Amino acid sequence: MELVEHIRITRVNAVKLLRRDSSISIEGSLSIDVFFLIFSAQNRNSQEADVITLLHTSIYYIEHKPPSLTVSLYLKDFRTFDFEFQQLEQCQAVVASLQPLSRPEVHQLYAFNYTPRQKPLTCSDYSGWLHALPESWRVTTVNRDFKICDSYPEEVVVPRNVSDDTLKKIAVFRQSGRFPVLCCLHRKNQGALLRSGQPLRGSGQKYSTDDIKMLNMCLTGNRRGQVLDVRSQSTAYHHTNKGGGTELPERYPQWKLVYGDMDLPTGIMTSLEKLMTVCSDYASSSNWFEKLESTGWLSHVHKLMCAVQLVVQWIDTDDGTSVLVHGASGQDATLAVTSLAQLLLDPQSRTIEGFVRLIQREWLDAGYPFSNFHGSDRNMKERSPLFLLFIDVVWQITQQYPLSFEFNDMFLHKLFTHSHFSPYGSFLYNSALERVKTKLQERSYSLWSYLLEPAVKSTLVNPYYCANTTVLSISTDVFVVKLWTWAYVRGSSTSEAPPPSPEHNMVSALRETHEKLLDKQAQVTRELEKLQAVGREMLADMEVKGHQPDIDIKGDQPIMEVKGDQPNMEVKGDQPNMEVKGDQ
Repeated sequence: MELVEHIRITRVNAVKLLRRDSSISIEGSLSIDVFFLIFSAQNRNSQEADVITLLHTSIYYIEHKPPSLTVSLYLKDFRTFDFEFQQLEQCQAVVASLQPLSRPEVHQLYAFNYTPRQKPLTCSDYSGWLHALPESWRVTTVNRDFKICDSYPEEVVVPRNVSDDTLKKIAVFRQSGRFPVLCCLHRKNQGALLRSGQPLRGSGQKYSTDDIKMLNMCLTGNRRGQVLDVRSQSTAYHHTNKGGGTELPERYPQWKLVYGDMDLPTGIMTSLEKLMTVCSDYASSSNWFEKLESTGWLSHVHKLMCAVQLVVQWIDTDDGTSVLVHGASGQDATLAVTSLAQLLLDPQSRTIEGFVRLIQREWLDAGYPFSNFHGSDRNMKERSPLFLLFIDVVWQITQQYPLSFEFNDMFLHKLFTHSHFSPYGSFLYNSALERVKTKLQERSYSLWSYLLEPAVKSTLVNPYYCANTTVLSISTDVFVVKLWTWAYVRGSSTSEAPPPSPEHNMVSALRETHEKLLDKQAQVTRELEKLQAVGREMLADMEVKGHQPDIDIKGDQPIMEVKGDQPNMEVKGDQPNMEVKGDQ
């Protein structure tokens, strides 16, 4: 069924936009097309139309309780819009139109119909390995054509001494074929960070000799490795009864198993839904902070921060400890832990382009199922907020290290919103395999090419940024975890960026002044070079006319003394000093 067939009403006049944070309402008209909901309000002061444009796919859910004439739209970016109509039939027609339009099939999304006004930059390949690999590691193409693991990319990094045939055997022992692969190597000590799916040992205590040997090859020196199972022990035991489980200590004596105690995605999703409800009632709630605590969201943020800090402490030792991270499938909290650990270990990941590479490599290429988890199609049962939880923890870290990240809050928020609804195709589908099969790169534009355009990137830069090449160690005290207010308490805001602080404005002004001074310096340097060139031409002309000046050249500033009846000339910089003797 085509999207246009779902539209029951195209325009409604005399609609009021109600503001929950005040008694003010704004009257205007509401229009519905195939991709957008458009509210045009008449500004009483300037008589100009104020327009609010919403992608249908930005709608999380719609609330309408007949015979009420109010329809509430709760958006995936935590904004809430309440529209009041004149007639019940109008409410019902709008709701009947928006419900299917907000849940289209993937191939019906706006990303496949969008054309940017300006031609985007050529999109670079932001996947792959940033640094040269040491001899003990190699890039394998065992997964070419996605034959071994349909959620892995075609190229992954593994120990050099592990053959492709051995990798095929190990893939059978790990859930979804997700055998251990390298995420990063710590530059200081070559400690390895790896991720995988859970071992399929089940209650029968199965094990794989090849899996054990491969993991032992990842160890540095005589140190034991660490396995972080992001699940709680009870959850891991539950999965054992279903054929999954963890590494048996007696089979992996060189590895120590630790549980991350993170909740299942369903539990985290429940907390997020509670958080959305609480934040939508921010203005009217008397015991708001108690309700916020009851959502449990900040507890999930804290648990993830603790898991990440633990991994970084293990790896950042003098002789390096290798760490394997997994949960059940290795496609949810596992990716959040490994990507956040790299953020703390690798300074390059704290730049805008480096962070883009991190998202591409550790989320998109690593098989985080965005379409399923973010509900960009009709499947609502598999929703998971792990990517938002990851973005939240990144924000928490930037609050502890405000000078160490090139990007600002707006950059993080854009990544969150574009992962849920976007005119760009970067976050569509569930894996690299699906993106290749559907020819996504040919049918849509890249979000990265948009974000890295100079005009856009300049709005995403942290003016306080000062490159920090050290490993970051974060505080995991529960009292340092705070709510990202601007991201969650949005109301019916139309702003894409948080209001800048006075300090931010001051630093931005200083940076702008600094750039102007650099431009002025470059201009003066060019003028100086021109004058020096003129001086050289004068010397050359005098030589051609038969004069033989004594020349002492020091750098780019020639000093010339002409003997006899000729003038004494000294050229310094761009101001020649001339003294005339005799009849000259």
